[in-house]
Amino acid sequence: MLLDNIRLSVRNLRHRPKRSWLTILGILIGVAAVVALVSLGQGMQKSITQEFEAFGYNVVMIAGHGEHRLGMGALLGAHTFQLDLAPLEKIPGVEAVGGVLVKTPYISAGRREGYLLTWGIAPELMQSFSNYYKPALGRGLTPGETQTAVLGSTIAQDLELSVGDRFTIETLEFEVVGILEKRADPDVNYAIMIPIATLQELVGEHNKLSLVLIRTAQHGHAGHDVASIAKEVRRVVKEQRGKDDLNVHTTGEMLDLMQNLVGILQAALGGIAAISLLVGGVGVMNTMYTAVLERTREIGVMKAVGARRRHILTLFLLESGFMGLIGGLLGALAGLGIAVGIKFLAPIFLSGTTLEVGFSPGLMLSVLVFSFVLGALSGFFPARTAAKLPPVEALRYE
Repeated sequence: MLLDNIRLSVRNLRHRPKRSWLTILGILIGVAAVVALVSLGQGMQKSITQEFEAFGYNVVMIAGHGEHRLGMGALLGAHTFQLDLAPLEKIPGVEAVGGVLVKTPYISAGRREGYLLTWGIAPELMQSFSNYYKPALGRGLTPGETQTAVLGSTIAQDLELSVGDRFTIETLEFEVVGILEKRADPDVNYAIMIPIATLQELVGEHNKLSLVLIRTAQHGHAGHDVASIAKEVRRVVKEQRGKDDLNVHTTGEMLDLMQNLVGILQAALGGIAAISLLVGGVGVMNTMYTAVLERTREIGVMKAVGARRRHILTLFLLESGFMGLIGGLLGALAGLGIAVGIKFLAPIFLSGTTLEVGFSPGLMLSVLVFSFVLGALSGFFPARTAAKLPPVEALRYE
């Protein structure tokens, strides 16, 4: 009986192709929007996790209040501070400590010039974070150098510079010794990295820092984990400065914060997109009510030859459910296509930005089940109306 109902449902949908496809389109649009947003959100969370894994979870960051941006670039550079790093190096469990200064000096490279983001970074620090600041060409900065530079992948393309080329920062000429691998963080892709002492001299901010990076032992040291080391760093910084005016965070804390923000954004956008699914459900309900009116005599004939209420109810529920299922399947494919399209278009319109698409079989299965259930629920009241029709009145209906 169920197979007969399925065959009859499919036949009825094919009998009204235009109306059926217009109804399916309403579900398709809603599902496509939800799938595209969720896929991009999952891809973003995956990219963030990969970036932090490359950077390391055993890192403590110190930055000025209000100038600490989320991301591995992590700073705007407007707020600088002075801090003696020697006491931090003595904290048990600390393996490496280094400062970063971020400024926008005047840069000239051939016919291209302007004020560009420039990092002054300790060469030892770049070596300590070699898994993250990994050169795709050339090498990183080495101690003792003063007028060498490592460029992010995007800024190297924009300035048309390669390893061995020279360009000018303010009054000094620098040689490009390396170009970094492309990362998901646009701050790194746009960065021009030079020795910190050279940048401090160029901008006249001796001993000033924008950020301090502290790498701890990978698995703790003598019972000290990253959280306890961060607590000690806060104590040392407050003791040295006499006030609590700097942010101290671990990369684990930063990751949790960013993933929570992405999750909230994803839920909000997904909720907005889900409204179109409700509109699609109303469309299914409207179509099924119309079908009940058109097929009143047919329902009367079915009841006259022995069909029961549950048979009529099942038939109409299957019809509405199939419309939801087809809309869900096509919408899921369209949503993935939209997400992939955004992935490839984003770097064109937002240079230096890298997006990933998260594909989850569980998401696809959930979408299909939800679409079928949505269609069936939307068709429930029309189906119940059809099931309750008295056979004699139904046969008389013109």
